[in-house]
Amino acid sequence: MRLSAFVPLVLVTLMTCAGPPGKDLTIDVVLALDGNKCVVRFVDPGLKDAGHAIAWTAHAVTWQVRSNDCGEKKKTVAKALGLKHLKFKENGKTPEWFAQCTTLDAIPAKVQAPLAFKCPIPSFQTGVWIGLYEYEIDGDSVEPADPGLDIRRNG
Repeated sequence: MRLSAFVPLVLVTLMTCAGPPGKDLTIDVVLALDGNKCVVRFVDPGLKDAGHAIAWTAHAVTWQVRSNDCGEKKKTVAKALGLKHLKFKENGKTPEWFAQCTTLDAIPAKVQAPLAFKCPIPSFQTGVWIGLYEYEIDGDSVEPADPGLDIRRNG
C-alpha cells in the first residue's frame, strides 16, 4: 500500500487515544521500493486510524525508521527524511512550533537501530488546541506520505 500525498486521510476526533496523557506517540515507518520510487510506509497501518494517531500537547510525536529497502539516503538539498509540512486541517496554517521538528540527514542502506525524527508539541496555553493536523513525510529522494495526525489538548 502506497501512502499518497494526494489522497488525504480524514481523521475524526475521538475520545480514545494511543496512550495515556503524558506519553509520547511513536510511529514506526519503513522505506520501501514501489516500482522505481522510494516510499514511506507504516509498520502498523492501524496507526493511520483516528483512534491511534493522537498526540498530546507538551509531549512529542516521533517517527522511527525501522528499515530501508531503498538503499542509502543522504541529504542533498533539504533532508534525507522528515516532515515536508504539518498544517492545521481546518485552515491550512502551519503551527508556529513546526520549526522545532527535526529531520534526518542520512539513512544507511541497512538500519541497525531505529533512526528518529520528531516534533515536540508545546503545552496548551491559549485558545483551543483540539484539532486535526495533516502532514507529509518526505525526503530529497523519498515520495511523501500523508497519514494525518490528530492533536488534542493534554488535560
